[in-house]
Amino acid sequence: MANSFLDILKEKIVVFDGATGTHFQGQNLTPDDFGGEHLAGCNEYLVVSKPSAVENVHSDYLEAGCDVIETNSFGSARIVLAEYGLQDKAYELSFKAAQIAKRMANDYTRNGHQRFVAGSMGPTTKLPSLGHISFKEMAADYHEQAKGLVEGGADLLSVETCQDVLQIKAALYGIFEYFEEARRRVPIVVSVTIETMGTMLLGTEISAALTSIEPYDVDVIGMNCATGPKEMSEHVRVLSQSSPKPIFVMPNAGLPENVGGQAHYHLSPEQLVQYLSHFVKDLGVNVVGGCCGTTKEHIRQLVQAVGNLSPKPRNPEFIPSASSLYQSAPMRITPPPILVGERTNANGSKLFRDFLAKEDWEAIVAMGREQVKEQAHMLDVCAAYVGRNESADMKEIITRFNKQITIPLVIDSTEAPVIEEALQRIGGKAIVNSINLEDGEERINHVVPLCKKYGAAVIALTIDEKGMAKSAESKLAIARRIYDLTVNKFKMKPHDLIFDALTFTLGSGDEEFRKAGMETIEAIKLIKRELPGVHTILGVSNISFGLSPVSRNVINSVFLHYAVEAGLDMAIVHASKIMPLYKIDEKGRELCRQLVFDERRFEGEGQNRKVVHDPLTELMAFYADKKSETKKKTGVKGDTAEERLKNRIIDGDRVGLQNDLDEALKRHPALHIINNILLGGMKVVGELFGSGQMQLPFVLQSAEVMKAAVAYLEPFMEKKEGSQKGTMVIATVKGDVHDIGKNLVDIILTNNGYKVVNLGIKCALENMLHAAKEHKADAIGMSGLLVKSTLVMKQNLEVMNEQSLKIPVILGGAALTRRYVEQDLRSVYDGDVFYANDAFDGLHLMERILKGEKPPAGAERTEETGGEEQLTGAEAKIALAMEEQPESESTEVAVSVGHRRSNVRSDVPIPNPPFWGSKVVENVSLDELFPYVNDVALIRGQWRVIRGKMSEKEYQKILDEQIHPDYEQLKELAATEKLLQPKVVYGYFQCQSDGNDLIIHRPDASGNVTIPQSPLRNPQSQEWLRFSFPRQRDGRHLCISDFFSSVDSGRIDVVAFHLVTMGKRASEYSKKLFESDNYKDYLYFHGLSVESAEALAEIWHRKIREELGIAGKDGREIRKLFSQTYQGSRYSFGYPACPNLEDQAKLFELLRPERIDVQLTEEYQMDPEQSTSAIIVHHPEARYFNVK
Repeated sequence: MANSFLDILKEKIVVFDGATGTHFQGQNLTPDDFGGEHLAGCNEYLVVSKPSAVENVHSDYLEAGCDVIETNSFGSARIVLAEYGLQDKAYELSFKAAQIAKRMANDYTRNGHQRFVAGSMGPTTKLPSLGHISFKEMAADYHEQAKGLVEGGADLLSVETCQDVLQIKAALYGIFEYFEEARRRVPIVVSVTIETMGTMLLGTEISAALTSIEPYDVDVIGMNCATGPKEMSEHVRVLSQSSPKPIFVMPNAGLPENVGGQAHYHLSPEQLVQYLSHFVKDLGVNVVGGCCGTTKEHIRQLVQAVGNLSPKPRNPEFIPSASSLYQSAPMRITPPPILVGERTNANGSKLFRDFLAKEDWEAIVAMGREQVKEQAHMLDVCAAYVGRNESADMKEIITRFNKQITIPLVIDSTEAPVIEEALQRIGGKAIVNSINLEDGEERINHVVPLCKKYGAAVIALTIDEKGMAKSAESKLAIARRIYDLTVNKFKMKPHDLIFDALTFTLGSGDEEFRKAGMETIEAIKLIKRELPGVHTILGVSNISFGLSPVSRNVINSVFLHYAVEAGLDMAIVHASKIMPLYKIDEKGRELCRQLVFDERRFEGEGQNRKVVHDPLTELMAFYADKKSETKKKTGVKGDTAEERLKNRIIDGDRVGLQNDLDEALKRHPALHIINNILLGGMKVVGELFGSGQMQLPFVLQSAEVMKAAVAYLEPFMEKKEGSQKGTMVIATVKGDVHDIGKNLVDIILTNNGYKVVNLGIKCALENMLHAAKEHKADAIGMSGLLVKSTLVMKQNLEVMNEQSLKIPVILGGAALTRRYVEQDLRSVYDGDVFYANDAFDGLHLMERILKGEKPPAGAERTEETGGEEQLTGAEAKIALAMEEQPESESTEVAVSVGHRRSNVRSDVPIPNPPFWGSKVVENVSLDELFPYVNDVALIRGQWRVIRGKMSEKEYQKILDEQIHPDYEQLKELAATEKLLQPKVVYGYFQCQSDGNDLIIHRPDASGNVTIPQSPLRNPQSQEWLRFSFPRQRDGRHLCISDFFSSVDSGRIDVVAFHLVTMGKRASEYSKKLFESDNYKDYLYFHGLSVESAEALAEIWHRKIREELGIAGKDGREIRKLFSQTYQGSRYSFGYPACPNLEDQAKLFELLRPERIDVQLTEEYQMDPEQSTSAIIVHHPEARYFNVK
C-alpha cells in the first residue's frame, strides 16, 4: 500500500521541484503557444494551449529525482485569470493542471520511489489588508481553485508566496470550506515570502506570520521566493526554534539581477545545496526545493545531498501568542501580566463614544496609538453604542486598526455577526471577547466555530444560566464546562482559551460582594491548576467601580498584584494608571490589601456584633482629600529638551522620552542628537561608573534608555549617516559557554555609538575572522571564563599571526590577568593586544584603537574601582588558586611533570559513605538555597555594585534602598515563576590513586545504591575509569590524586562527585531578557542564577560532608563556608588543579546527569550554563591550589 505524503514527511527529507517560470522561459515559447497574443504570458493556460510545455517541466524535475512536483496553477484563481478574460475557466484550468501533474507523477513512481503532486496556489494579485478585495470574495476564489486541484488529483495543496497574512487566512477559509463540503481533506503547506527588508511585503515579521497560521489545521509552514537562502537564514532559525509544524524552505537561486531586461539568478547548484543542507542538517528543515531561477541541475544535486536523509529532530519552543499584521505578542510574559488597553471601548470610555458619535475615525486611531505608546501589549475594541450600527462601526475601526495599530486586537462584542465582520479584516491572530453560558451553549455554538475558521483565540467568562459566578468553586465549575465544549467538542487548542474569572466591585460595600476580590483570586489559582495550558485574563477596573479616581488607581494596582501572584496572565487595564506597589504609600497599599482580602475586624456576637475596622471606609477617608497624581510627575531635570535628554540617559528614565526626542528633532538632526546629546549622557555614565559613583545595574538601565532613544531616532536618519563610531566583533572563545561578560561589553559599546557583532558562545576563530572581514571590524574581542580559554586565546593569536593579520585584539575574562596578557600573549601576535578588565575598559580601549594608540607598555588600570575584589563564585576558585603562586609565572598547565608525590599525609581515616553509586535529588527548596547565595560575590562580583569613591554610608544607602529591595523582588519572581529549578545528582565511588592518576573502581553490586561494607577491605572490584591530574612543578608538588590512598597502600578510598543545576529555564530566561534589551534585569537574573548554582554546590558539598561524618570542622556561619572553613575541598574541571574539561565526560559516565536534564556539549561544557560539577575530596589537607 502506498504511503501518504504525511507518512513520507515523517520518514525522510522531502524534495520539491524547481522553478516553473524559469523553465518556461528556457523553452522559448511564442505567443501562439499561449493561445494567441492576448494570452501571452498566461502560464496557467498552457495546460490547454500547449500541455507538452507543462509536461517538459514536470519530466525534468521528476528525472532529477524530486519527491513532489507542483501543478502549473500558481495563478489559476479567478482573480488572476480575470486579467486575461479567463475567470470562468478557473476550475477547469486548476483541474487540468492537477490532472497533467498526477499523470506524470504516476509515470515516474517506480522502484519504491513514490511521487506526489502539490496543488500550487499563489497569492493572486490582490492584497485584502489594503482593501483590494473583500475577504469572502477572495475565499470563494480559493475555494474554487482548491476544488479543481483536489478533484484533478493533487495529493496536497501548497498556498505559497504569500505576501499578506489576511490573504493566507482567506485562502485557508476557502480551502477548509471546500474540505467540509467535499467531506475529504488533503495536507496543506503554507509558505510566506519574506522580502529583503526582513518582513513580508506589508511588514509582517516571520514570528507574527507563524502566530497567525498556527491555529489552523495546516501541516507544513515555511518560506519561498523573494530572496536566496542566505537572506532566509535568520528567519529559518526563527521557525526552527518556534514552529510546532514541519518546516518548508524553497528559496530562489539567489537575489535576481536585471540583465538585458530579464531577471538572472546567479546562485550555483553547489551553493544552493550548501545552504539547504545546512538548513536540513542543523536547523531541522523537513521540506526543501527551488523557486525562481532554480533548474533541473539544482534539484538533482539537492536530491543527491539530502533526499535520503532522515529529518533532524527539533524541540521547538512554541509560545502561544496573538498577533497584529506586523508583530506577535505572547499571551504570557515574565513578569506578567500582558496589558490589554481598555480605552477604545464604547462601554468604558466617554471620549471614545464621543469620537464614535462624530465618526472621527482618525481620532479613534490616535487613541489606539496612544495606548501603544503607554506600553499596552494588546488593544480591546468595542463599538457597541446605543443608537448606532455596531457592525458598520466595527468595520470602519478594524479596517484602520489592522493597518495602523502594531499590537494585537481583542474584539469585544456580544454579537456573532459583528465578531465575524471584524475577523474578516484582521491580518493577525485576534482574540474574541467573549463567550459564556448565560444562554446555555447557544453563544458558544455560534462564536467558537468563527474562532476556528478565522484562527482566533477566545475569552470565556465565568457566567452560566444562573448568572455571574460568585464563589471560586462555581467559577471553576463553569470554566470546566466551557473547556469541555471548546476543547473537546470544537477542538480548539487549550492555549487559545482565555478565562476571565470576573469580579464584582468592592466599592459598593454590599455584604454579598465583600469577598469578591479574594474569590476571583482563588478562582484564577484553581483554573490554572485544574485546566492546564489555558490562559487567564481579568477586567481589573471592575474591582473599584464607584470609588474616587485616585482610590481606583490604587486599588486596581494592588488587586492586579495579587491576581498576578495567583497566576493571572493578562489584564484589561488603562496601562498608564497601574502603579508598582513600591510607589504606593504604605498605608494606602495596606488598606487596599485588607479590602481585597476582606480583613474587617468585628467585636461582639449576634445582634451585638459590629465592625470596628472596615478597610473600605478607611480607604475612602484616607484618599478623600487626595487627587490623582498620575499627571503630577516630578519629571526629569532640565529646562530644555536637550538637557532633559542627557539627564534621562544619566538617570535611566525613559518616561516621557519620546516627547523630548520629538521636541529636540525640531531643532537638530537625529544624528546630532545621538552624537552630541545622548552620547554625552553615556559619557557621564561611564565617568560615574569608572569613579565608583554609579553601579553596573544603573549603567545598564541607562543603556536601555539609550537603546530606546536610538531606535526611535533611526527612521529620521538617512542610511548613509550611520552613527557608528567603529565596529567590534566579539565572541566567547571555542569551548567556553560563558557569555555574561561578553554581553556586557556588547551593551556598553552599542549604547555608546559603536557597532557590535556579537557571535555568541563557543565561537571558532574562523567565524570571528569571517565576521571581522564582512563587517570591516576595527577590533576583535575574545572572552572566556575558563583557564582553558586562555590557552585557546593564545592559539587563536598564533593562527592570526600565521595569516599575517594585524587587526587589534581585546581580551577579557575571569581567568585572564593583565600580566598574562601583556607578558605571554602579546609576544605571540604582531598586531596589538589589549587587556580589558571590565566592559568600560572595552569602551575606552576601542576609543584608543580608533585613535591609532598602542597598548600600554606596562600594567595600568584604565579606571579606578576602589581596589575592591569583584569575585563571582567561579572567579573565586581561580583567585584562591592563583594566590598560591607569583602572578608573573606562566599560567600554562603542566599536565605531567613526573610522579614525585607531595608530602600530603597518607594515613588519614577513610570515611564510610551511606551508599555506593549515584542518586538524583529534584525537590530542593529555594528557601533552603537562597541563604547559601554568596551575597558579596553576587552584588559586588556579578552585579558589579562596588563602593568605589563613595563613603561607607553612601554605599550602604544604595544597598538598602535600591539593591537589596531589587534582590528580594528577584528572589520572589524566581520562586513564583519557577525560573530556577534546582536539581542534583551525586554519588560515592571506590577509588585508589596511582601516581598522578585517580582510579575509580566499578561498584561490586548490581544496583546503583547499595549499603557498603568496610572501605578498608578491597572488594576486588575492576577498574572502571581513571582521571589524570597535573602536578605542581615546584613548591609542594601537589596533585589531586595525592589526597587519596594509593594502590600500594592496599586501602580502598572513597571519592564523591556531584553535579548541580538551576535548570534550562534559567538559561532561556536570561537569553530572553538580553535579546529584549532588558539589560538591568538580564544582569540581575543571570548573576543570581549563576550564584544560585554555586550556592547549591555549597549546600550539597555540606550534605556530602555530613554523610561522610566529616562536617565537624564546618564553620558555624554560612559565609565561613565560602572561604573553605571545612574539611576537604571540591574541584571543578576546567580550573587550575584539574584543567582538563574532557574529564567531564567521565564524570557524566559516573553520574548520568541527563536524568536531571543536563547535557554535555561537544566542547565538554554543561548545558544549561547554570550548572556546576565537582570532584569532592575528604582529605583534611585538601585546599584550592594552582598548577604551573
